[in-house]
Amino acid sequence: MRKIFAKPSKLIVLLLAFTLVFAAGCQAISNLDFNTVLKNSLKVTSSEGKQSVELQLLLDEAAYEGSSKEELALMKLVSHLKLQLDNVKAQDNSHVSFDGSLILGDATSIKFSLKMSDKLAVLELEGAKQPFVLDLTSNGLLGLTGMSDLTGLTGEAAAADATKLDQAALTELGHQMIDTVGTYVIQNLPNPERIDVKPVTESIYGTSTSLMQVHIDMTGAEIWTWVKKYVDALVADRAGLDKMVAGVFEILKTNPDVWAAAGTINPFEESGIDAPDQAQVLKETTDGIALLLTELQGELNQLAEDDKEMIDGLSKALTIKADVYVDSKLDIRKQAYELTYVPVAELEYGVLPFKGITLKVESESWNVNGTVKAEVPVASENAVPIDKLFNMQGYQVLKQFNENSTLYDLLKNKLHINKQNITWYSYQYYNPAIVTAGNITIIPLRDTVEQLGGKLTYDKNTKSLKVFDEATNTTILLKNGSDAAVVKGKNVKWSFPVTVIDGVTYVPARNLASALKAKIGWSVISDEMRIFTLDREV
Repeated sequence: MRKIFAKPSKLIVLLLAFTLVFAAGCQAISNLDFNTVLKNSLKVTSSEGKQSVELQLLLDEAAYEGSSKEELALMKLVSHLKLQLDNVKAQDNSHVSFDGSLILGDATSIKFSLKMSDKLAVLELEGAKQPFVLDLTSNGLLGLTGMSDLTGLTGEAAAADATKLDQAALTELGHQMIDTVGTYVIQNLPNPERIDVKPVTESIYGTSTSLMQVHIDMTGAEIWTWVKKYVDALVADRAGLDKMVAGVFEILKTNPDVWAAAGTINPFEESGIDAPDQAQVLKETTDGIALLLTELQGELNQLAEDDKEMIDGLSKALTIKADVYVDSKLDIRKQAYELTYVPVAELEYGVLPFKGITLKVESESWNVNGTVKAEVPVASENAVPIDKLFNMQGYQVLKQFNENSTLYDLLKNKLHINKQNITWYSYQYYNPAIVTAGNITIIPLRDTVEQLGGKLTYDKNTKSLKVFDEATNTTILLKNGSDAAVVKGKNVKWSFPVTVIDGVTYVPARNLASALKAKIGWSVISDEMRIFTLDREV
């Protein structure tokens, strides 16, 4: 019998539990209906606001002994990251705009702005010579995977059907789903052990606003206990599960456009001998979810018995603090979460390179579900497609930024994206590096040149090979069977003639590397393995 819903992963259920903790969904306290608060938060379709995410690693410098000063400086830079989003305007699920800053370390800051619609995203970065654009249409996104013809894959009829559900219809359908699923998923949420609710006045977008502040403190052990209680409650509420699944089926049954928009056969309209028995499908789906929850319950209980040391360590290492501010309409207007993880013992696989982690998330919202107009993305003529940027060499990416900008300095002098490396292994069969009888290493010309971002062409008239290396603006002229080369217009003699082996053109590695401002070297890993490398920074 065919099932409408696939069996979800147990991990997803567990992650859902943690997510709902952070969403501050639990039973009513101090006359504040948390279930409605959580449902309302899932129904937000438009808003204005600001958000920030901050990650800080407390480095264990002893773990970096032997590292260079440059490597240690880079680790310190990325050990403290903060993403700040301002002027966030969410018009709907597809139309969003905001300004932002990425702060690294104590001082490095990069400003940016993003404007996004259902068809186009435009990203402007401080220091970039031009904006970057991403085509968000189906064809454009498929193009990122090397595919471009949506019509050829789904047919024009399916593409037309996708327009049958407008934004308003999708929003209403989503709200129905939230109400139906939320009655079971949210209603069963237990309260954290340490929770406090009190009235406060907070500034929201410069306006003093009366709110209810919900404060939650949880240790790792309390989180573990909370998750187990939640799973136990879900398992015990079979009647709620039956009602939820039946409600979802009814919504899908009464909204046939969903199946048409998805390009899928509507199972509720099938008839004939092989048509599914809908009552049986409903029962199998509900039984499957119930079995999943029961298995998860058993695994959590077994884990508590088998790995008490891990749970005890989690209890001491992990803490979560949350402050959620709710207005009179039961909309979340402000949130602040802080997760701290400080491992108390060495893990089995070794010492962690840090002593602790702190993650902070803050947000503030206004004009919730009001009329919001996001800034419209417009692609300029000189904008660079992001898919093109991904295919660039590091030195080509650097050319997209002003040399005196912070981002240029970060990419070149700290991240060294302009470094290039090609590696050949002694056991390699496809175009390997070869050591001649005269102890000269020769390498495949085309593979090497193209991996460095250069071009190799053949002139039939002069029967010569032409190498152009964009990174160093170097032109090299060669001929098969000859050790004479012309490098940047100067005649030079190479240590080995250009040679064709099994249809592949080979040249002496040291001479080619010298012409392209690169270094070469052999590394002996073992008697059976040697590695030949070509490196340069351009």
